[in-house]
Amino acid sequence: MIKANAFARFAPAILQVYQRDKEAFWAAVLAPFLENGISLRAWLHHLPVDVRLLAAFRGLDEAARQTLRDFSAPLGFDLTEWPSNRSQYLKDAYPIFAFLAVWMDDVGLHEFLARFDDVLRAGVFAVAGYGILDANVDSDAPSPVEVLTANALIAEYESLALRVFGVSAVNLDILHRMRTLFLQAEIREKAMRHKGSPYRLENPEQLGAKGANAVTPFMLSLERLGKAHQINDYWQVFLLFGAAIQMIDDWADLESDLAVGHYSFVTLGDQTLPTPLDPMVYAASLRGNVQRVRETHEVSKKMIAQARNILSQLDDQHLVRLVDVTELRLDSYFRKQLKLR
Repeated sequence: MIKANAFARFAPAILQVYQRDKEAFWAAVLAPFLENGISLRAWLHHLPVDVRLLAAFRGLDEAARQTLRDFSAPLGFDLTEWPSNRSQYLKDAYPIFAFLAVWMDDVGLHEFLARFDDVLRAGVFAVAGYGILDANVDSDAPSPVEVLTANALIAEYESLALRVFGVSAVNLDILHRMRTLFLQAEIREKAMRHKGSPYRLENPEQLGAKGANAVTPFMLSLERLGKAHQINDYWQVFLLFGAAIQMIDDWADLESDLAVGHYSFVTLGDQTLPTPLDPMVYAASLRGNVQRVRETHEVSKKMIAQARNILSQLDDQHLVRLVDVTELRLDSYFRKQLKLR
């Protein structure tokens, strides 16, 4: 119970530090995100941000593990021990949770803020469920137990999300679309395994489909904000900047994707796929292709610009910050990891 209380403490701690020094707050929260991974050591460069902010994030790790242990214990195992339970995915989502708390406070969604512990718990189920499912369908030897458990986690996530945000036709459609986008993206990928890329150069926003569940709380809040009629526009925004994040992941996971026969967006346009293919050698060749690196960066920048333009038309001044952060992360990755000048 003590560990679970980290979920309840999170939003109040975030908001307290945010109100005290907004710029220091954003610097501390975003620094590890921009480095493509959470490292508590990275926070030390941004003190004197309140140490309670550090404690809030550190506590999430333990609370998430306990939540998943409690879920899987009645089934006779501890899913936190599975390699397919990629805890880094949850760590990558921490800045999104922090932004969500600030956003909910700014737009007056205090009813949802009061249940932010359940929002976080639902997020844990979603990240674990989709992550475990993704790892198994990518594997040459998937585990039936893990696939079934992943579906149970996703069901738990959707049920809890609806208890928080309300059961309505709009919210049911949102969750159904989230799940469908992920499944269709996976089906396309697996149907093209060892054959070619499931993506098309002229439709890069398809990349955002697999990460759509990360923005569930924002989408499920639209009806309460009186913006249900704008849902399709917001879908487009989230798919566009989600695709930019996926572009980073495609480059970062290039070797592991190639090893299982998944050709991502970054391999499009390259007609020289060697046979047999050595993932390490081919990945190095692609990363050394300055033109291809620059092209994927430019495509991503255009999608971010499109997302920002839609938000401008929607007169949404809050979510623009999330798009701005995505652009910072994109530029940081291409500059530091892909050496783009």
